[in-house]
Amino acid sequence: MEKVEVNSLFAESLECPSCNAFYDPPIFICQNGHSLCHRCTKISKPCPLCRVPLTQNFRNYTLEKILEQITVPCKFAGCTKSITLFERSNHLKDCKFSDNLNCIECASSEEDLILHLIKTHDYKEIVMQDTGGLRSFSGPQESWMRDTEWPKGVWKFGKSNLVVRALSSSGIFHVYLYRIEREPVSIKLSLESEDIQFGFKGKLPHISDYQEKSPEPHFNCDVNLLLEKFVKRHEDDEDILRLWIKVSK
Repeated sequence: MEKVEVNSLFAESLECPSCNAFYDPPIFICQNGHSLCHRCTKISKPCPLCRVPLTQNFRNYTLEKILEQITVPCKFAGCTKSITLFERSNHLKDCKFSDNLNCIECASSEEDLILHLIKTHDYKEIVMQDTGGLRSFSGPQESWMRDTEWPKGVWKFGKSNLVVRALSSSGIFHVYLYRIEREPVSIKLSLESEDIQFGFKGKLPHISDYQEKSPEPHFNCDVNLLLEKFVKRHEDDEDILRLWIKVSK
């Protein structure tokens, strides 16, 4: 059967309603007939359109057959190949012109790393003002006294997207930051009390520079010092201790 080039208007009807990207087979359907790509089926409960429970027992083979017959050009500049929508996901991961980024959690090559981190690895998206703002890390007192991995986030900071990880280890609080865009990003993190202030100021490395075995933190502080000088009790729950860090350019 002859393969068909797809126009942009028709292409919109071939996008997964959960991630707004082309369907990535295998494709599954909910009890009401809504289709989702396999990645969103794993992480979306229930169906984002009708809220009924999802199951991977029901495949949309008809839509998968359609994807096998429709071709689109590769999205990467310099690549002249046209591939079927069924093959698109694998091609984009292996294309020599790819500008995909590897996930720092699972090392997979991702077309949309931010969406992948949020949906697959529970990163929280936080929109900040262009000039910065305050970010907090909160938890019960025992979480500050033991080794803890704090909730991870993607900070949308003006035109920049920053991947942020924080953890407490051996009595030291660490913050790791990486930029997703290629353009250089400088940032300042600061803590201030009545008699002491310190922090980090400098250019952030690109996320492709992440070294899984021994990444270098950009902000370090003794947990006991934080508890003594900077950590405050949550205004709505006295059992929760909160650390505020000022973020600016």
